[in-house]
Amino acid sequence: MAHFYNCTDVENPYLDTEVETPSQARKKGKHYYPSCTTIIGQTIKDPFLDSIHKPRSMVQFARMQEHAGKNWKDLERLCYGEVQSPSGETIPSSEFGTSVHASAEKLLDSVLFKLPYEEDIYDSWAEPFVQWVQDSGHSIVATEYMVADRLIKTCGTVDAVLRHRDTKELFICDYKCRKSKQFYPKDLWQMAIECEMLRRRGLDYLPKCISVCIDINTKEHYHKLWTEEAQKEAIKIVKYISKLYWMIRM
Repeated sequence: MAHFYNCTDVENPYLDTEVETPSQARKKGKHYYPSCTTIIGQTIKDPFLDSIHKPRSMVQFARMQEHAGKNWKDLERLCYGEVQSPSGETIPSSEFGTSVHASAEKLLDSVLFKLPYEEDIYDSWAEPFVQWVQDSGHSIVATEYMVADRLIKTCGTVDAVLRHRDTKELFICDYKCRKSKQFYPKDLWQMAIECEMLRRRGLDYLPKCISVCIDINTKEHYHKLWTEEAQKEAIKIVKYISKLYWMIRM
């Protein structure tokens, strides 16, 4: 599903949930930008996952009695797998990940703003990351931070912006809920361009980025610090992707 941000005020973009297609975005104005995940996901397709696995799985799900009446968006979410929720229900893995993200945001904000919070059944999947931040002595700067750029013409939402205890430099973290310890190039592409957009806001350095893989089954957290060389290569890739997306779709 595509997401578009209103970036008329580029310093304060916001997600427009009523805009779902490039044509709708064009009608809204020239400063409506697609999200980082949209330009990457809709421009770079996986030959097996997108052309074979997804359509085959959607047909299979549509034929199952338990999924009768579901729209194509619900069926598409099922293609990425199902997991068991803390309450014992079988749910799409994307729904599980969204809930863990919400818990992480809530817990980090409770530390940042020194506010109480309501406990949730997904908190235990997010707590190890919050504990790591505190044990490391890093400072929380922002959660779910939206960053856009006029030149690159995209907008991303950063899971967590932190300040390093020793260097005092900003760095970002992005969480992925998976069934095992796995990291993919596209994980870096999204974060790298977000780091570049942060840099272009006046920093004299490129913020580092860390992928956080949260194991759905064990609740273990695995961190991958990407190299600056890999970041710079990813930034080049996403800049080309953005140009191509705008030439073809916008």
